[in-house]
Amino acid sequence: MYAVRSKITDLEAEIATIKGKVEEAQADKERVEAEVNVRLASKDKYLATKDVEIAELKRRLFKAHDKNELLEIDLEAERVKAETAEEAKKKAMEARDIHTSALNVA
Repeated sequence: MYAVRSKITDLEAEIATIKGKVEEAQADKERVEAEVNVRLASKDKYLATKDVEIAELKRRLFKAHDKNELLEIDLEAERVKAETAEEAKKKAMEARDIHTSALNVA
């Protein structure tokens, strides 16, 4: 009977030890879960900030692209204007040369 009683006492002590280990493991699990949740919240905030930055950069890129297109249109208009002015200048010089030749002949 004494041996059985001793075995029960030993088993109860072993159960208490195992319960302690289980409680420690549960506490560690909860601590790790809390850390993971904090990190996830931090990552979500970081990603939201990056999304805002990306949206702003896209807006600026599209604005710059639109400005570039307008500048190209203006440049082409100036090129055509210059070509037209050059042609008008050549025609005026030809007319002057013809007029001068006609005066010299007369």
